[in-house]
Amino acid sequence: MSRSQIPLLAVLVVLAAVSICGCMGQETVLSGEEAAEVLVYADPIAENVMQGFNEGNYTVYSRDFSPEMKQALDEAAFEQNREEVTSRIGLYESRSDPVVTETGDYIAVTYRAKFEQEDGVALRFVFLEGDASHQLHGLWFNSPKLRS
Repeated sequence: MSRSQIPLLAVLVVLAAVSICGCMGQETVLSGEEAAEVLVYADPIAENVMQGFNEGNYTVYSRDFSPEMKQALDEAAFEQNREEVTSRIGLYESRSDPVVTETGDYIAVTYRAKFEQEDGVALRFVFLEGDASHQLHGLWFNSPKLRS
């Protein structure tokens, strides 16, 4: 291989790597009937989780968790996380504007939520695609006040 071919080969390897990485993590927004089908189960689960959050009731909060979620977010972790969230943004009040996305084997529903001390908090609920039990596999609260 000549010296002039090495830079070309390096560029092709980098382009291939970027292309592969881009395909693996792409998030596709679902709309219409597909999104509506997801929201049929996601909305009641989100309401239940947030009710349990406000009440400080781990049993209600974790009712729809997958076994892995219950192990990762046990009652002690719930109490600690709840204290951190409520001390920064208060209790949950409402949610709106759900966006349903698909990434690989997962479906995510992200809501804009209003808390007592901050509006526009992102609540992200993640489900395993094709799981008829609709167990929750991921849950995130994200906002400027929570990141500070």
